[in-house]
Amino acid sequence: MSRSWIVGSLISLSLICAGSLVFHSASADDEPKPAAKAKSVDQELRAFMRKKLEASTKILEGLALEDVDLIQEGATTLAEMSEAEKWRVSKDVMYRQFSGEFARTARQLVDAAKDKNVDRAALRWMDTTMSCIECHRFVRNELVVEQP
Repeated sequence: MSRSWIVGSLISLSLICAGSLVFHSASADDEPKPAAKAKSVDQELRAFMRKKLEASTKILEGLALEDVDLIQEGATTLAEMSEAEKWRVSKDVMYRQFSGEFARTARQLVDAAKDKNVDRAALRWMDTTMSCIECHRFVRNELVVEQP
């Protein structure tokens, strides 16, 4: 597997994830919120997810530049965020499984960066990104649909 293929795949996956987040944010704005509290919580979650996207951008930049410090910085942020209470938006069993998988792959990404292994970091980034995409898909298609 060539390095340029890995970088190209990472860029594609990141763009898909970013587009998914932006699309979800734009479509969620169209729906009226029943209470100011719900709107405030929604805004907090969006800011939290935006921080996740910023950390993801650092990882992608680090991979493209082979800068393991930048990879580690972004991956550490993701791993820490995945442990935060704000992360736990649902008690659903599938959501918890997706969330646990994301946290595990983010920690593996941190380890790869600490070991200065850019190729392993690239593969762990692909795992982390796919975990993110699958969870967002689940939340949009399953959890959001189930809400009254």
